[in-house]
Amino acid sequence: MRRPTQQFVFQHVYEMASMVEECLENEGSLIEVDWDDSEVIQGLASFSKISLLHRYVYAMIAVEHRREYRKNADLYEEGPESIGRVERLLQSYDIPFLPYKKYRPPIPVDEATTREEYSFHQWFLSQEAEFEWLWERLTEEVFHILFGNRSFLLRFNQAVAKYIQSDRVMIPETLLDAAKCFRRVYLPSWVKDAVYFRDHGRCTLCQVDLSGLLSTDRVDHFDHIVPLALHGINDPCNIQLLCERCNLKKGDRTAVTGTRYSPWWTQ
Repeated sequence: MRRPTQQFVFQHVYEMASMVEECLENEGSLIEVDWDDSEVIQGLASFSKISLLHRYVYAMIAVEHRREYRKNADLYEEGPESIGRVERLLQSYDIPFLPYKKYRPPIPVDEATTREEYSFHQWFLSQEAEFEWLWERLTEEVFHILFGNRSFLLRFNQAVAKYIQSDRVMIPETLLDAAKCFRRVYLPSWVKDAVYFRDHGRCTLCQVDLSGLLSTDRVDHFDHIVPLALHGINDPCNIQLLCERCNLKKGDRTAVTGTRYSPWWTQ
């Protein structure tokens, strides 16, 4: 069966991906994920197509945009070209919205106007649902980029494991083993397919071919980048493709991934 494809626009997405990477430098940024949502916790235990990375990316994009539109509302009003960039971003993703020029703010602007009361910020708040739709679209594209960056995935999963160990996340005992780590669960075929495709059918550590096209004596292993024993999670972004030898050597004692990629062509 032919798999469906997605149309990506890639407007400001690399900028957003860079911002998300910078946010991860502060592990406290993980607090922006809604850890009280039972679906989030269940996803850590049993693989969800809405991965924790999706949720983190969305949270960082939402926080950054809300902060930007509030803090610099006055600057947007002084520079109409900045508002034009925001509107063009919405248009790029076919998000319906009320143009700023047609908006009539309920609060008149005067010398006592706060940042929250500036017309631009009120315009943003009046159609926040449309912006949330935009952030969802941006999240899918940022995830598409970052899921392919195994170095980032290693850092992300290490930060998540540390955050979980800090006891700031309430996890039901039924999801944990005797060592207070997530239980090993069945790996869905869609996760295997995604990881195999991303890693090009090669062991991410030694680069041996696991496709069966060049050799039939190789066994592929789907490995947790941060092992469950080190408080890793059952999430698509914490899985990588390894050969049997590298997987057995890595075991559950270390968190490591490969940083070598096949070039599009050689010199």
